[in-house]
Amino acid sequence: RPKLTLQQLNALSPGEFHKTFENVIECWPEAAIFCSALLPFKSFATMIAAFQSYLERLPAETKLKILRLYPDLAGKMLDTNQLSEDSTNEHASVGLDNLSPEDKKKLTDLNESYKAKFGFPFVVCVREASKFEVILRSVSERIHHTVEQELEIALEEVKKICRLRILQLVDNL
Repeated sequence: RPKLTLQQLNALSPGEFHKTFENVIECWPEAAIFCSALLPFKSFATMIAAFQSYLERLPAETKLKILRLYPDLAGKMLDTNQLSEDSTNEHASVGLDNLSPEDKKKLTDLNESYKAKFGFPFVVCVREASKFEVILRSVSERIHHTVEQELEIALEEVKKICRLRILQLVDNL
């Protein structure tokens, strides 16, 4: 799929904008619906900032709902091909779809402990983490945070994922 220029982006109808950007925040098309009302954008950076500002202004319970939409890393949804196309590609980019049984068990155990403590899955921008070992270290460290700290960190990770997903769709030259 060719990347959109800024001119093409700003020429999208609200419906086309929704369809194009509906999953930049995992399974949360409401963000694209909200941001479509802000067209035209002066730049892609302005558009990214609009999505990030949207996230920041949400009530705490809605932020929590969004975090709960993210899949467990290398979890059952990956095993049963139920991930979104974006999540599937992100998992594959760092080899989470091809872990040894031992590494998969380590990550699954950490994911379960993390969810039990915080009430939502461990969210990390895997494309920035870039390696399984970095992800494993990150979840091992973050599990010691407070709920408040982790909500803030997880939301920042959602913003990173959102930014990278937008940049996959637009021609940011």
